[in-house]
Amino acid sequence: MTIEGYRKENVKHYLNKYIPTAALLGGICIGALSIFADLVGAIGSGTGIMLAVTIVYSMFETFAKEKAKEGGFALF
Repeated sequence: MTIEGYRKENVKHYLNKYIPTAALLGGICIGALSIFADLVGAIGSGTGIMLAVTIVYSMFETFAKEKAKEGGFALF
């Protein structure tokens, strides 16, 4: 991986500044969404909703990769 303006050796140092912050913020947002869904009383629990969405998205990614191997989304 390369970043314009940085040497290959410095890319890891550059990314280590941002990746932990992005991961922490993403975890906080997901946790807040789960807690909010539980408090509001959404259909099912917040964790269950997130799990279902993750499974459906994973299935869509698999489907898209298989279609791309077959020749794209021409018929989709």
